Amino acid sequence: MPLQHTCRPKTLEEVAGNESTLASLQSVLSRETDVPHVFMFTGLPGTGKTTLGLIIKDILGCSKSDFYYHNTSKDKGIDVFRKIQDDCQFAPMSGKIKVYLFEEAHEITGPALDSMLQFLEFIPKHIYMIFCTSEPEKWPAKKAAALARRCHSYELKPLNTIEMNAFLISILEKEGVEDPPDELVQKIISVAEGSPGIALKLLDLVIDIGDLEQSLEIIDSEVVTEATIIDIARVLNNGNGQWSSIAKMIKDLSGEPERLRRAFLGYFEKVLLDPRSNHERIAEMMMMFMEPVFNTGKPGLTLAIYLASKVS
Repeated sequence: MPLQHTCRPKTLEEVAGNESTLASLQSVLSRETDVPHVFMFTGLPGTGKTTLGLIIKDILGCSKSDFYYHNTSKDKGIDVFRKIQDDCQFAPMSGKIKVYLFEEAHEITGPALDSMLQFLEFIPKHIYMIFCTSEPEKWPAKKAAALARRCHSYELKPLNTIEMNAFLISILEKEGVEDPPDELVQKIISVAEGSPGIALKLLDLVIDIGDLEQSLEIIDSEVVTEATIIDIARVLNNGNGQWSSIAKMIKDLSGEPERLRRAFLGYFEKVLLDPRSNHERIAEMMMMFMEPVFNTGKPGLTLAIYLASKVS
């Protein structure tokens, strides 16, 4: 399994960085009474928002059958949240509490958020909710303030250089890697931007490669490729790019073409689920990326991008 899963902290003590936040959580969760029922975690991607949500679920003693995970880039409408509120009225299946975790919570629609604000005012005693978002600014200011008043809110900060270095060394030691090249560790630190999640993803790509130069090239390629995919997808989405400029960006794409095709699909799925997007146009572009490119490779992917650029 990827390091992002195998090395995910299971307790507050295992979490790197954000010491003041962890101390506050430890304090409120150790109360005998008046434990908060609603938490909100904000911060950049990969800083540990979902990880802390899962740890809180375990500390509260929630059973697997009474834990509900919702990715609100998909489950975000008023009907979904009305059903959640209806389900909250029922007793837990095998424990004493139910826990609901909402990933990408900034995607919750306005009407759904309004209904949740009312619900949270009188949340049932057996219900706990955890909201995680990397883009809280997407909420209207008044609604964001209203939600914050109902939550124990924490902003997770990126790890500093010293914290990230200690974090990576500890992971490498657990994985049995002795005397890792300092140049490799520093390279990951420089591009991970304080995100443990991104650092683990990059480390997972190179941990089994013994050649330092090759490892550094893979990390550079991964960073450039992800940025290029986003740039190309945005140009396609905006519909204002000339093929000559897109073709230049395609030259910077490296990596396994089938993985790149799936990355484009993933980007456009998020756009398709946005109620403000031109759904028919986005769906038509997604159709250009539906066929696997195992046999056609980079040329097949290039063709898919070209056809998507012609969708009006």
